[in-house]
Amino acid sequence: MERQQTHEGTVRTLTIDTRIYGLEAIKKTAYKFADRASVLINPDGTDTVSVSFAFVGKHAASEPDQVIADFSNELLDQDLREIIKRESTSLRNLILAHAFSQTSFVSEG
Repeated sequence: MERQQTHEGTVRTLTIDTRIYGLEAIKKTAYKFADRASVLINPDGTDTVSVSFAFVGKHAASEPDQVIADFSNELLDQDLREIIKRESTSLRNLILAHAFSQTSFVSEG
């Protein structure tokens, strides 16, 4: 992790391998952390992105390392959710199709 001090606050950069974590999971995680830091995602190369965290105000003086650790845990959670979603799509669609096949959308009478 790279650390940089600016006159506005603290900036930390985390490099993430997109062969391990999907870009959609990275974006969802960044959105969840928008209240704790300004998060910017930039492509570094073919298989990596850099995620920069700008801590300003009260978060600049708080624990940016803890925010990064929480971000990493949430990223794992979001990526696993994406995997489960992909793996269960056909079963979910089958269940929904069956449920809607038993439902009448027009009331008789």
